[in-house]
Amino acid sequence: MALDQRSHALLSYLAQTQGYVPLEEITEKFNISRRTIYYDIDKINSWLKDNNLPAVQHVRSAGFHLEKVAASHIPEKLGVLKSWHYEYSGKERKAWLTIYLMTRNKPMYLENLMEKLRVSRNTTINDIKALKKELVRFNLQLEFDRKSGYVLIGKEEDKRKALVFYLEHALPKRSWQNLLVQLPAILSNNDSLDFLGFEKLLAVERIVSESEQELNVQFTDEFLHSFSFRLLLFGRRLAQGQKVEVDEIEKKVLSDLKEYKAAQKISEELTLILEVEFPEDEIFYITKHLLSSRVQFSELRLESGSNQDSKILAKIVSDMVTDFQKYACILFENRQEVEANLLLHVKPAYYRVLYGIEAEDSMTDSIKEKYPDIFQLSKKVSIHLERATEKPINDNEIALIAAHFGGWLERTGVKPASRKKALLVCTSGVGTSRLLQHQLEELFSTVDIIGCVSMRDYEKDQSDADFIISTIPIAEKERPVFVVNPILAEAEKESLLKKVNALMETVPQPRSSVEAVLDIVRNYADIKDIQNLERELRQYFYQPQRTAEATKPELGALLRKEHIQTVKAIADWREGIRQAAAPLLKGDFISEGYVQAMVHAVDTMGPYIVISPKVAIPHARPQDGVKKIGMSLLRVEQGISFSNQEKHLVHLIIVLAAIDGDSHLKALGQLVKILNDAEVKEGFLAANSPDEIHGLLLAHSH
Repeated sequence: MALDQRSHALLSYLAQTQGYVPLEEITEKFNISRRTIYYDIDKINSWLKDNNLPAVQHVRSAGFHLEKVAASHIPEKLGVLKSWHYEYSGKERKAWLTIYLMTRNKPMYLENLMEKLRVSRNTTINDIKALKKELVRFNLQLEFDRKSGYVLIGKEEDKRKALVFYLEHALPKRSWQNLLVQLPAILSNNDSLDFLGFEKLLAVERIVSESEQELNVQFTDEFLHSFSFRLLLFGRRLAQGQKVEVDEIEKKVLSDLKEYKAAQKISEELTLILEVEFPEDEIFYITKHLLSSRVQFSELRLESGSNQDSKILAKIVSDMVTDFQKYACILFENRQEVEANLLLHVKPAYYRVLYGIEAEDSMTDSIKEKYPDIFQLSKKVSIHLERATEKPINDNEIALIAAHFGGWLERTGVKPASRKKALLVCTSGVGTSRLLQHQLEELFSTVDIIGCVSMRDYEKDQSDADFIISTIPIAEKERPVFVVNPILAEAEKESLLKKVNALMETVPQPRSSVEAVLDIVRNYADIKDIQNLERELRQYFYQPQRTAEATKPELGALLRKEHIQTVKAIADWREGIRQAAAPLLKGDFISEGYVQAMVHAVDTMGPYIVISPKVAIPHARPQDGVKKIGMSLLRVEQGISFSNQEKHLVHLIIVLAAIDGDSHLKALGQLVKILNDAEVKEGFLAANSPDEIHGLLLAHSH
C-alpha cells in the first residue's frame, strides 16, 4: 500500500505525538473530515502491516495512538521511502512537472511525464491542463511540439519566478536532515535531475550558510533549504544556456550593497562546484534573492541608512505602525521595538515584491481564518509597501505582516508571572514565531517562553528549558518535545494543555485516579517505565475546561444610544474629547485617568486620531483606565479644530475604550466601512439627534 502526501503527514504526526490524539484535533490540524481520517488510517495501517509494524490503535473516547515501538521506526522508514511508495498530491505533481520541464536534458512527452509522476494518462493530461492555467500568472505558455515534446515559452526571468514558486510545493516541509535522507527517493530514476546530488547539495548549503556571517543575519531554515535548491536549479539553467538579464539601472543600485558582495562570493564557489560560469547578470540576480530572504535574526535595526532604500524602508515601517495604531485604536508601549522587529520582515518583503520573487506561505489561510480582523488591518496598512514598490501586495506577504502585528497585540495587558520554562523551535521566521509565542503565553498561566530558535540553533541548544514546543517534528534531547501548528486550533490547544499539565504535575483532581490505576496495574503487570506511564495516564484523564473566546461585539451593541450626544459648538478639542468621553465616564466604562491619557496622547503625538475627514477617534491604552469595553460619540455641528490645518476640522468625535488589542476590532471594522461610504457618512454628519444617529448606525453596521 502506498502513502500519499496527507497520510504520510498524518503518520509522521502520530509518530511524534505522545499519548492519544483526539479525532477533533486531527480534523482541525489537517482540515479533513472524519470519514477521510478513517480512510487515511486504513491506508496507514496497511502500510504499517507491509513494514511489519503495529497498527494505529483507536479508542473512541480518547483518539488514535501509535505504539512506541512503531513510532520509533517511522522516521527511518519514511526517510528511505522509495519513490514508488509515495504518491504525489495534485499540487506536488504540478510542481514537479514545472521542475522537470525546466531541467530537461531530452524531449519530454506525455509518456515521460506519466512515468515520472507515476500516475495514469488521464491524470497527467488533467495536471498539464491545470498547470497551463496557473502558468498564465507568470506570463508563461506550456505548449507541445512534435520534435521537442512539452516546452515552456516565455522570458527566462519569468521562468525563474515560476521555478521558485513551484519549488516550495515540491520540497518536503521537514528538517534539512530528513530532506537529505529523502533525496535519493526524490531523484531516483529521474535523469532530468541528475545534476542534483547529495554532496553538491551539502556544498551549496554550506556556501549559503557562510553568506549569513557576511550579511550578519540568520536565514530561516525554510529559506536556507529552498535557496540551496534554487541555486542548483539556476546553475542547471545556466548550463543549458538559459540566462537572465538585469536592468542596467538596477545594477548600479545593487552593486553598492553588501548583498552583491555576498552574491559574488557565492557565484565564485558555485562555479567550482557546478562547473558553470556565472556571468555578471546572474550575480545580480542572486543579489535580488539575498535581499528578499526571510530571516530568523538580523543585527540590522531601523536606522537612517546610507542609501535610498534604507530611507524608503524606514518610512514604510514608520507609516505602517502609525496607521496600524490609528486604525486599531491602540498604542504600542515600545514603538521603537515594534518598528525594529517589523523591519526584519518588511525589508525582504519589499524586495520580494519589487523583484516579483513569490514563494507561497502555508500559514496564510490559517492566519486569515483565525485572525481575520488583524489580517484586514494589515492589508490596509500594506498600502505603504504597495506605493513604494508600485506593485500589488499578495496575501502571503500581508499574512506575514499580520503575524507580526498579531504578536504585538497579544502582548497588550499584564505580563504573566514567572512560570516553567519552554523553548520554541520555529522555522518560519520572526513574525510567525512571535505570534505563536503569545498564543502560548495566553494559553499557559505558569509557563515562560525563554526564546525562539531555528532548527540549527536547537541542535546546539544549551538552555535550561523544561520542555520544547516546535512547529516541526524534532528529536527529543532529554526534554519532552510537543509539536504544534504555528496557528493553534482549539482542539490542539486542549491537547497541548493536557500534555503540559501532565508534565508539570499541576493537576490535582485526576491525581488520585492516576495513582489508583497504577496500583491496579502493579497488581497484575510489571511496569517497565513508571515515569512515562504516569505522565501518559495524566494526559488521558485530564479534561481541561474549554474557555470560549470572548465574542467581538457589533458596532450597534458597542455604541449605545445613551452614549451618543449632539451639540452645536465646543470650545476646543480638549473639551471635545472630555465631552465625548463623559457618557463612558458616567457609566464606569473608563476612569478619569483614561480621559487625561487621551488628551495627553494628542498633545504628544499630534492629531493622529483624525482618521477620516471630519472624524476623530481618540483612545489610549487599556491599562490607562479602561474598566470595560465601550464606545461613545459626540457630533459637533460647528466642528472642532485639532490643528491649524483645515483637514483636521472634526465634526464627529468617537471615543473608543478597548480592553485589549483585539475584541473591539469587529466593531471598528464596521465603523470604518461606514466612514468609507461617502453618502452614509454625510448622513451621520447631518443627523440632528442621538435617535437619528443610532438609527443610521443600526441600519448600516451589518
